[in-house]
Amino acid sequence: MRFSRTLAALTLLAVVAVPRRARAQAPVPTMEDVLYLRNGSVLHGQRLPLSADAPDVMRLRLPSRDILAFPLADVDSVGRQQRPPGPGAARPRGFGHYTELGALAARNTNSSVNTSAFSFQTVNGYRLRPALFVGGGVGIDLYATQSIVPVFASLRGELPVRRGPLRPFWFVDGGYGFNLTGRDEALPGPVTYAGGRLWAAGLGLKVLFNEQTGFLVSIAYRAQNAAITRDPAPRQELEFQRLAVRAGFAF
Repeated sequence: MRFSRTLAALTLLAVVAVPRRARAQAPVPTMEDVLYLRNGSVLHGQRLPLSADAPDVMRLRLPSRDILAFPLADVDSVGRQQRPPGPGAARPRGFGHYTELGALAARNTNSSVNTSAFSFQTVNGYRLRPALFVGGGVGIDLYATQSIVPVFASLRGELPVRRGPLRPFWFVDGGYGFNLTGRDEALPGPVTYAGGRLWAAGLGLKVLFNEQTGFLVSIAYRAQNAAITRDPAPRQELEFQRLAVRAGFAF
């Protein structure tokens, strides 16, 4: 219980910290100059002021930070346009998707069944801003003796730490798990299985292929409530406390 409270507190701290750090970042230029030469070439970059030493030469700084110089007589025209997002650029608002699969490892409470479980889930939603995503998910968790379908809301966001294509992120999930196991009449004394509420919180790392798609890995604490009723015994409450280790992709 102490571990789960600590993880929840750390996740809440990450949620609060992201917008504050994001506002502190320097704005990225969104416009660029387009240089059209008389020979048909088109170059993109930042036009530099004319030099007093060479007033008939136009200079252009390319995205690679190289500077090219051209006689004004070779320049047909100069335009200006929106800079296209480059690899690893922050995504604007819009639809987002996550698909993940992996293992649920650790132990159960109030149960002698402690084997790992297989987990698959997909999350769809809307990116309110580059650092905040809100959506809903559905999946399947296959435990040793039970199969549960989680239906949940998901809140996700990027942490303000970037290294090239690497994007660390946090997430918090909450919802209900529907137990597909139903009722087993074959056991001595019929057994009825029921689902229950669930929640999860964790951290992950996304490796971008481009500005939209990336591979991701994550680790989280996950708690799934369930119950079994073995006639004529009273209902027995269970809680699957697991460490969820997953991999997948996002766009």
